[in-house]
Amino acid sequence: MKFIEKQSLPILLLCLLVPSAVPHPIAGYMTTALMLAFIGINKKNLLLILFIYFPARPLLMELNSGLTYTGDLIILTLFISLLIERFKKNEWQFSKYHFTAPFWLFCLIGAAAALMTGVGVLPILFELRALLITFLLLYIIGELNLERKDIFRFLKVILIFTMLLCLHGIVEKIFLRTLLLPHSWEMWNLSATNRMRIYGAPANPNVFALFLSIQLFLSFFLFQSLKKHKWLVFLAAILLSGTLLLTYSRGTMIAFGFAALVFIIWTRNKPFLKYAVGAFCLGLLLIYYPVLFASSKVEVSASIPMENVIIGSTPSTEQEHALSNRFSDMFSDKTLHQSTEWGRLYVLIKGIEIFKDHPIIGTGLATFGDSATLSFSSPIYQEYQIGERMYTDNQYIQILVQTGVLGFLAVLAFIFFTCRKILKSGGTLAAFTICLMLAALLAGLFYNILEDKTFTLIFYSCLGFCLQKDIILKD
Repeated sequence: MKFIEKQSLPILLLCLLVPSAVPHPIAGYMTTALMLAFIGINKKNLLLILFIYFPARPLLMELNSGLTYTGDLIILTLFISLLIERFKKNEWQFSKYHFTAPFWLFCLIGAAAALMTGVGVLPILFELRALLITFLLLYIIGELNLERKDIFRFLKVILIFTMLLCLHGIVEKIFLRTLLLPHSWEMWNLSATNRMRIYGAPANPNVFALFLSIQLFLSFFLFQSLKKHKWLVFLAAILLSGTLLLTYSRGTMIAFGFAALVFIIWTRNKPFLKYAVGAFCLGLLLIYYPVLFASSKVEVSASIPMENVIIGSTPSTEQEHALSNRFSDMFSDKTLHQSTEWGRLYVLIKGIEIFKDHPIIGTGLATFGDSATLSFSSPIYQEYQIGERMYTDNQYIQILVQTGVLGFLAVLAFIFFTCRKILKSGGTLAAFTICLMLAALLAGLFYNILEDKTFTLIFYSCLGFCLQKDIILKD
């Protein structure tokens, strides 16, 4: 048993890899059951595996559908296990989690409003799962006996995994989505703009960019803590920075650029400024431009059909200016017109129209551009003439439409009480967690950030660490 406990991380990693090679769902179910057995062997490594599973979840699901709910089951098992342990010892401190009550109230308002609108129980549960499954990590980490050495071991393992994701994304970019991707992903009909972006294992350039941005922050903390081999971490940061630029994710770069600026001013951390600037400059020179060059050479040699080539430009010229064009075109007449017709401005205008009809508690969860409406039909879409596959990509209008003024106030209360709780913990971890929240508040203008499992996985985990009195991470 001691051998299994010591080797639990390699065993758990194999449990993810084997079903990817054996695509039958039964292989996924069996390995998921085996992973859950580790709840009594090594909870810490079972927790660590979540930081590998969720960023790669879309790819793992595509390779083996039996892995679809592996992460959910691990979180629920960890939560229930810790809940039982603490109740037996009468050690669960409810007062420590009072600040989370407004978030549960927000979910309750959304569920009640959905029932009143005529949404079925299954879509409501589907959306509640999207909002709450990673939220439980706050309680899990708040109660799990983690030590400083555990956290830095987590950082090392996750950084190595992130580097592998970056290399996978670079191969995707260079070889024009023809290598190391499931066949169905290769067949995606992407627009000319999106075809240039790295989607990676998360299957979404914005989600990938959010994950890489957070990992750049975390790699700096690892860089500072190490006495030897710091240069290896910095090389990893260069790889992460170059890959982040290749996602062309404007919203993420704006949100985390602002968060990084606040972090530098707040902590007066000049080493972080040098680290970040150095990593991005070298990432631009050593990763971004070389990858674009290699990609353009492969594209030219691949005999691209004429309809994919813009008249008056070469593929290489188009790609060289793609990053600057992404930002310069944000407020162009063409972009604003498209956004008003079917994009984010259309969603905003339509959302305000619906909110005026349901201002108090909204139309409910699973009714307006959330995860549930992508799988289940919304009862309000026909009335308001909304397309079935609409996704809001704006957390604020989604909250306002689905939960009204009451739900919006509940979320604001949660943000206020959470900030106060974080600031009481003090130190660099508190500053980083507050900056993550600021990034989320800004990113909420562009994405449904509360449904992003990768971001919420890390944010709620950091929040749980802030509740740990025994972990010294202040410097």
